[in-house]
Amino acid sequence: MASAITPPGSTGSGDGGKKVLKKPVELYLVRIYPPCRAVWLYLLQNQIPHKLIDVDFTKGEETTPEFIQKNPHQEVPILVDGDVVVFEGQAILRYLASEYTNHKYYGHNTSTRFLCESMISWANSDLHRVVGYRYTYPQFLEKFRLPTDSANEALIESGIKQLTKHLETIERRYLEKGRFLCGDKMTVADSYVATILVQMEWVGFKFSMWPKLEDWLSRVKRQDFWNEVHAAHNAFVTELEGANYMFD
Repeated sequence: MASAITPPGSTGSGDGGKKVLKKPVELYLVRIYPPCRAVWLYLLQNQIPHKLIDVDFTKGEETTPEFIQKNPHQEVPILVDGDVVVFEGQAILRYLASEYTNHKYYGHNTSTRFLCESMISWANSDLHRVVGYRYTYPQFLEKFRLPTDSANEALIESGIKQLTKHLETIERRYLEKGRFLCGDKMTVADSYVATILVQMEWVGFKFSMWPKLEDWLSRVKRQDFWNEVHAAHNAFVTELEGANYMFD
């Protein structure tokens, strides 16, 4: 299913964009997947004309020749901008920032911008690996479970230990002095990290042991377009709650 967003009179994105769009960019996505949500949020916040193309992995749409031609790794998100094809959330955001927004929401100086880039890189790799593939997904998604219950439990236990370490780092290192991860103003790094951390809502995880992080996450969730981008995520959480599929 595809949907198009084209703000009236828009010719590119954000303030100071360098490139003029001839037609909307295409974003291939799964709406409950964190990197897809982070990219979609950036498109909306910068008024970049775009068309959403939902990919249904349950029907094997990622295995079609057309999809594989765009990304041989058969993963989303994928951004198509004319002849340019970019995959991986981190790379897509960097492309959009450099081509259309003059790195809007990446910070106002070189130091902040590259801290922001570093945080996105960390979140895209290590944080998502722990939050998603070693803690949340193996608890109830068969695709990510290990062959035996004992192995799966050991994976989740390992994930909890790594997750605690990451949350402590965010709390004590990044939020000790600033309101956001890269200082006193929100950047795209905050959005990217938050889209990953809210995956733990699938299993009823609470952040009360990390009060600065909990308060930060609440602020990030109040930004423009957050609720629109997380509609499918929130509906999924509600479905899990209704099915009593939450863990203590």
